Amino acid sequence: MNLPNGTLLQGGKYRIERVLGQGGFGITYLAAQVMLDRQVAVKEFFFRDFNLRDGDTKTVTIATEASRELVERYRKKFVKEAQTISRLDHAGIVHIHDIFEENATAYYVMEYCSSS
Repeated sequence: MNLPNGTLLQGGKYRIERVLGQGGFGITYLAAQVMLDRQVAVKEFFFRDFNLRDGDTKTVTIATEASRELVERYRKKFVKEAQTISRLDHAGIVHIHDIFEENATAYYVMEYCSSS
């Protein structure tokens, strides 16, 4: 279950516009970085088959207590990936602008590179 279009993150700093793609470990959204008036990509840790989302609060939960350790291990890898990428500077690698935790999961914000 994706975040609905229009969802605000970080107290309104980012506004979700639409889903760009999703895989086994995350959902990537096109978003607006409101105060800078620019588009960014926001990647959310959402471990398909192991995470659920409360439709009202947007909070991500773990489907079963038995999978808690596995989900937490991959969430830490997700954060480590963002930290590692943020230290790289190469024209072929997108820049990481921000990383944060919200809705009981983790997110990182990257520059958005349009394919058109």
